[in-house]
Amino acid sequence: MKPNRLINEKSPYLLQHAFNPVDWYPWSEEAFNKAKELDKPIFLSIGYSTCHWCHVMEQESFNDPEVSEILNEVFVCIKVDREERPDIDAFYMKVCQMMTGNGGWPLTIIMTPDKKPFFAGTYFPKYSYINRIGLVDLARNVERVWKTRREDVENSTKNLLEYLLQSNNTYEGKVLDKFLINEAFKSLELTFDKINGGFGSAPKFPTPHNLLFLINYYLLHRQENSIEMVEHTLKKMRLGGIFDHIGFGFHRYSTDSRWVLPHFEKMLYDQGLLLYTYSQAYKVTRNEFFRKVADEIVEYSFRELLYDKKAFYSSEDADSEGVEGKFYLFDYDELETLIRDDFDIFKKIYSVSPLGNFDDPFGHAQNKNLLYMSTSLEEISVREQIPVDQLIENLTKWRNHLFKYREKRSKPFKDKKILTDWNGLMIAGLANYYSITNSKEALEILHNYVDFFLHILSKSDGTIFHMFVDGESRIDGFLDDYAFSIFAFYEIFNKTHNYHCLKLAYQLLNKAIELFWDPNEKAFKFTRISNNELPIIPVEFFDGSIPSGNSMMYYILQKFYLITSDKRFKEISDQLELTYAKFCLDNPLGYNFFNYAFVDNFLHTSEIIIIWEDPDDTFYQKCRKFFAENFNPSIFVVFYNPKGTLDCEFVYWKDYKPIENKTTIYFCNNFSCSKPITNFEYFIKEFNKV
Repeated sequence: MKPNRLINEKSPYLLQHAFNPVDWYPWSEEAFNKAKELDKPIFLSIGYSTCHWCHVMEQESFNDPEVSEILNEVFVCIKVDREERPDIDAFYMKVCQMMTGNGGWPLTIIMTPDKKPFFAGTYFPKYSYINRIGLVDLARNVERVWKTRREDVENSTKNLLEYLLQSNNTYEGKVLDKFLINEAFKSLELTFDKINGGFGSAPKFPTPHNLLFLINYYLLHRQENSIEMVEHTLKKMRLGGIFDHIGFGFHRYSTDSRWVLPHFEKMLYDQGLLLYTYSQAYKVTRNEFFRKVADEIVEYSFRELLYDKKAFYSSEDADSEGVEGKFYLFDYDELETLIRDDFDIFKKIYSVSPLGNFDDPFGHAQNKNLLYMSTSLEEISVREQIPVDQLIENLTKWRNHLFKYREKRSKPFKDKKILTDWNGLMIAGLANYYSITNSKEALEILHNYVDFFLHILSKSDGTIFHMFVDGESRIDGFLDDYAFSIFAFYEIFNKTHNYHCLKLAYQLLNKAIELFWDPNEKAFKFTRISNNELPIIPVEFFDGSIPSGNSMMYYILQKFYLITSDKRFKEISDQLELTYAKFCLDNPLGYNFFNYAFVDNFLHTSEIIIIWEDPDDTFYQKCRKFFAENFNPSIFVVFYNPKGTLDCEFVYWKDYKPIENKTTIYFCNNFSCSKPITNFEYFIKEFNKV
């Protein structure tokens, strides 16, 4: 088999298609010039390396000689990795959603040689059946329309782009207040699954920002139902099949409403956001169960996704040996042989059945079992009359045995791209995890990542790369790369008081405003404002699997206004807030990371600035211990050493000094601070007034 042009690419996804008989081009001027020269439409296929249905479409069509011959005859074919080029994916996904009412991957776009789309869809089989057109018929239909109705095609693309431009233009809505917060809560409360946790029915996604919003809502209003929804969901997710009970880590989503039947791919961004959420839930509830789950996420991520103790790979595939979930599933007899004497209690705990417990709608995994728990260990303990400690000991023994056995199987493909944006989410989660564990290993990774970011992902002009793959840093960073990196470095500062990270976050924030802020639209563009590669520069607001860059920038701008008192940050965040009003008031469920950030406006009431010079000072040590044990989200706590942080001239407390070289505390509100305190007992008295 001869390779096509994709053989010269770095993306693992593109390399997966390098031996297709389809004459693929990467996204390039060469491809568009060829389409113009031959007067052919473009067939654009967008996917990613761990996408199950992308694999299916490849095997059915892109590896098929008949389909490939037709595609090569009718089109110039372009293949794009959505993780490598999220800007291209964002624009054409919006096209697909507008034209069809839904979206997903693989994303299929048919467009003119000047990148203007006139047909969109997702997965297409080889041949047509029922109400779904096949790729063969689709190609022939497009060929006919392209040759006989070109004027209709041109009018269609013109009308589509005009509509997209209109929908892309934001406008100032009403001023947002606590009404939005209450409506967002009511929307979640209305869709909450009281039995299984989560929101809505199948399929169910973890969507951590829903839970983070509910945590903040609880902290603001002390609404017990809010934190109960969080606790119930986090517990059910950990017990269900969406969690890997042998190797740990969360799968992408559940295809059923009970969190039992997962779509098996594992994504870095899910691990990072869920690590942040479980750690935050532990801080609020002090429930050791949540801390244990955070430990398990870290164990999985360090074992399977960590690159050289510096950064994290992007994902693991759902498939192995061409079958989705094969790595994770077991025969009944197989488990009985492995567990032996304990099998009777084992099968009760993990719902194992001779007929299988994994309901595979495609028939690839008939009579197979996936380990999941329908009830908690405490409930099992009462039902089976076995102490919880004994159950935990048994589970650990079984898990270790099954893990060693499973490791001998053919493992799912691992995509070793290091994506700047997803690493930002993981590092933020790891910083929050460090704040509840003081893990030396976590702290080491945080420090190493800062060095990796500065030397591998950053450029000399202060801009950053989107990815690092196969030893090469590539592609200019997008808004999400900046926003999530700022979030990561802010979290490292907030949890470790590393002012080097605060300065780095501050510099990136200013660079992001310079590159992406559009004062006319009062929003951040997804790509640089100077970019003209796409017909329309996308602007993302919706908080889907991950927060949008605009939601994250709103959160960050609020934090840096608090730190710097720089009114420029407040002005931009206020404008962005007005832009969001038009979306949030109509559909608060779609913007819950923004809502999470918006609650902070009401939740935060004061700051405590602790100035110190000597880390062995008794007062200083008491303060560190006190704040480690007393979580209060309404207070922003800063530890500041004037000698060690002289280069952070942008913080508003930069001129504060310790009194008589002793640890000194200032209570502040709206950048106005109280008289200094140098006595721990008096500090506690004042703290209790906050």
